[in-house]
Amino acid sequence: MIQPSKWWIGLPVLAVLFTIVATTNVETIEKDLGDRARAALGASPGAIEAASVAVDGRDIRLSGVALSPDAVASVVKGVEAVEGVRVVTDATTPPPLAKPFVFALERKGKTLALSGNAPVPGEREAIRAAAVGKGLELADSSVSALGAPKNFAALASYGVTLLDTLGEGRVSVSDAALSVTGAAASFDGYDRAEAALKTPPEGVSVTTAAIAPPRISPFVWSAAKAGEIVSLFGYAPSETTREALAAEAAVLGKASDQSRVAGGAPGDFAVAATAALRELAKLSSGKASIADGVVSIEGSGKTNVGASAVEASLRGALPKSFRLGQVAVAAGAVSPFVFTARKQDSGLSLAGFAPDAAAHARLVAQAKRDFGDGVEDEISVADGAPKGFAEAASVALRALARLDAGVAALSDRKLALEGAAYNAKAQYDIRARLFRDLPEGYENAARLGLATTKDEIPPTRLYGALTEAVSKGLSFGADNMIAETSLPVADSLAFVLLRSPGVAVDIVGRFAGAGSDAENEAIGLRRAEAVRNYLVEAGVEAARLSASGAAAADKSGRRIEFSIR
Repeated sequence: MIQPSKWWIGLPVLAVLFTIVATTNVETIEKDLGDRARAALGASPGAIEAASVAVDGRDIRLSGVALSPDAVASVVKGVEAVEGVRVVTDATTPPPLAKPFVFALERKGKTLALSGNAPVPGEREAIRAAAVGKGLELADSSVSALGAPKNFAALASYGVTLLDTLGEGRVSVSDAALSVTGAAASFDGYDRAEAALKTPPEGVSVTTAAIAPPRISPFVWSAAKAGEIVSLFGYAPSETTREALAAEAAVLGKASDQSRVAGGAPGDFAVAATAALRELAKLSSGKASIADGVVSIEGSGKTNVGASAVEASLRGALPKSFRLGQVAVAAGAVSPFVFTARKQDSGLSLAGFAPDAAAHARLVAQAKRDFGDGVEDEISVADGAPKGFAEAASVALRALARLDAGVAALSDRKLALEGAAYNAKAQYDIRARLFRDLPEGYENAARLGLATTKDEIPPTRLYGALTEAVSKGLSFGADNMIAETSLPVADSLAFVLLRSPGVAVDIVGRFAGAGSDAENEAIGLRRAEAVRNYLVEAGVEAARLSASGAAAADKSGRRIEFSIR
């Protein structure tokens, strides 16, 4: 049975069902229109950046950054042509004006990231092509903007070229100002980066260039000096340091710089290398080197330069972060080349230099023979001696041996002798022998006095004094005359007798040879007479002296004896 009065009870239910159906139908329609509009938009890539499609019923609203007005108009027509679309609203906006126009390229491994501002996508193909050409993959997160420099393509390509030389790095551009930071993975890359920085695109200025060179371990550097040429090898921590060291080397002579910039230098490297170069300047030839924090030097010193002086100077100049390694510096020539012998009651002291070890040994042996074992030796071997220096020093020692006390000082080719001769004969003879025996080109100045004889020797002590004086031995030549090496002994005998006036002395010459006793006695007599004659010439009264000879039992008995009358 039909009861219309009760239909109202079902109307709300029908209304809800109708609403659900209508809403579901609208959402389906909007989604379908939106998908078809986005498909039409996708048919024109690069038209709208960050494109957004909003659907209201059958009305479409497009928003985003319009990269190309013509392309956007084409997109709008395409969306309008979608079946079911009633109205298309173009709400896109043009790209913003970037002032300054700033973008950055950053490389990490094989990835090249573009960020900041960039022209519309079509104009970014230069960057992508440059990246692909270098084997890099472009990750583009830039935002389109107006205001790109006219040479953007060249500038971007230049940035890619720079980053291709580096393992990692970043190129930042603000209008026409460019800065680059990074680290080179190899010397080849570093060199290519340095070369590229010298030729930026026209109108572009490189404001910052901080490219770290490859790291080296151990970090080595050296400077070798040969004549007037100074060659630099190894590494310097920066171009500024490298140039400064080359300038320092040029002070030493003609500089040849074969070093290069590298990372890994120890702290205060420039200070240490400069100190090493300044010590190298003191050498006639040699090498200064650095290996990490150790500085070494070797070579031959210039005049009056020795290893100890170089070592002390370099040690004091090195920074605390460095230490001194090997110092192998041969002493340079000495100038003036000097030799000094001083005779005193305590003995003989030698100082100065000898031209070589053999000459040194000969001089010391001569000194011990003529002056006894009390010889203080402070002679050093050095270069720089004039020709004949060792012979001149030997002549000086022979002259000094004939003095009671004195000093012989040889400086290059000039000999100064000062002291007291034992007697007038020795005084005259010393001067004459200096002129005769010194090598050619040598000069001498002798200021000689006479030793005083006021300290008399009593007769009771005379025999002991004579025996002591002759204990060094008297040698004779083939003619049985006193040998030159024994003149100091003869002078000291005369000095003893001059200090004991009035005492008569017999001189006995004992000799043992291949001949008969008579022949040996005759030779002994001639030697005793040679001694007597020398003493008389030295100022001893002839009446006080007598001479006789005797045969000795064997050669060990050869000698001169004295007896007091």
